[in-house]
Amino acid sequence: MTKLGTAIPQNDLREFIAACESAGELAHVPNAHWNKELGAVAEVLYRQKVEKSPMLLFDDIPEYPKGYRCLYGMFGSPFRLSLALGMETTLSNNRKEMLDHFRKNIKKSFNRIEPTILTEGPVLENVVRDNAVDLVKFPVPIHHELDGGRYIGTACGVVTRDPDTGRVNVGTYRVQVKSANTCASYISNGKQGRIHRDKYLKAGKPCPVVIIVGCDPITYLAAGYTMPDAMPEYEWAGGLMGRPMELVEGEVTGLPFPARAEIVLEGEILPDETTLEGPFGEWHGYYAGEAKDEPVIRIKRIYHRNNPILTCAASNKPPHSHLFERCFLRSASLLDALEGAGIPDVTGAWLHQAGAGRTFCVVSVKQRYHGHSTQVGLVASQVASVGYISRWIVVVDDDIDPTDIHDVIWAMGTRCDPKTRTTMLDNCWSSRLDTMVFDYSKLTNSRMVIDACKPYEHYDTFPKVAQTSPEFAAQIRAKYPELYK
Repeated sequence: MTKLGTAIPQNDLREFIAACESAGELAHVPNAHWNKELGAVAEVLYRQKVEKSPMLLFDDIPEYPKGYRCLYGMFGSPFRLSLALGMETTLSNNRKEMLDHFRKNIKKSFNRIEPTILTEGPVLENVVRDNAVDLVKFPVPIHHELDGGRYIGTACGVVTRDPDTGRVNVGTYRVQVKSANTCASYISNGKQGRIHRDKYLKAGKPCPVVIIVGCDPITYLAAGYTMPDAMPEYEWAGGLMGRPMELVEGEVTGLPFPARAEIVLEGEILPDETTLEGPFGEWHGYYAGEAKDEPVIRIKRIYHRNNPILTCAASNKPPHSHLFERCFLRSASLLDALEGAGIPDVTGAWLHQAGAGRTFCVVSVKQRYHGHSTQVGLVASQVASVGYISRWIVVVDDDIDPTDIHDVIWAMGTRCDPKTRTTMLDNCWSSRLDTMVFDYSKLTNSRMVIDACKPYEHYDTFPKVAQTSPEFAAQIRAKYPELYK
């Protein structure tokens, strides 16, 4: 039997909370009600403080025992995301530097590491079986005022296994409580968990599933990171940490889940029973997609730690408290994809918060040949991290900071001719969550690639930028140090 290793902030939520509290990044909130108040507190505070909002730990929730807690805004600040990624937290002051450091100094230096399977772990402190299962033994919130019910799965990881290949996938998909032992999940078409689920259901078989609803930081990051099928999420997480993820296996399905998780549900997605799911306030800031029938998930086991913590993510109109990490991870994944496609000299990318981390994407490039910027834009528009419900893909030169919306709009207004340097694409990947999809029989949309680079044929003769040079700016700062403190 392999023994449980030492906990650190990346893979134990309680250690992460303690590290955040010591850095002044945590606020304790007592007596907020599970019915709409938790999500509202998180949203109102984040809108006031944006990326400086603390992580919120709710306790003394009415109708529930003390110690049954809910956590919002796990990565609501760049500091907390840096901490979870094992980066120097000083880098959190500049998102481009933070992204570059992540890709150059952390991600490129690790190899995938297979997880270790254990027979013990804190998540097994309490095992609830069969008829004793009660999903609302936890303070499951109604996150938004118009949600169709209580959502236990938001900042979560849904674990499935491909029946053909055996690959285990961990993805973040919303999960609504329907009864004491049933729930339902909406998974968009094309997502890996949906593909796995549909293979079972089309064969008339139940789909085994595990839902991690009290998620440790590293598993939550892995579940939200867009990666190819060749890279299982648990192996990616192990590689990021530099040591194996420690997992245990469910009694019913044999599916693995983190030994240090807070709360885990295990059961089956049924092939012959559906229930109404939704609506839910989604990532783009709308109640989109309506309430629709989804397969019933019957829960047969609950595993949880003493005094468990339910991890939560209430999506709202951007910006909201779990958006920064999505923008960061999808931008990193986009850069991976462009690099993997063999496109040279891509220098940066950012999926902007105002576009909810999906609908407004910017890529910067050091142009090397005619058509280079067009190539970047077209490829970026279709890779997995951008291809789902995207709208606007903007390509800029390498002197433009893709994370700075002022820089980007300036480039669009001075380097792009709308008639000749934009490309409209149709029949692209979308879903019923798309606010502009009105016919659910055709889940596609259109998008535009905007080339806001200097025309390559005029690159060397394009008007010079009126800006103090970096060298002269350094001299000025040195001459007047008190002024530039």
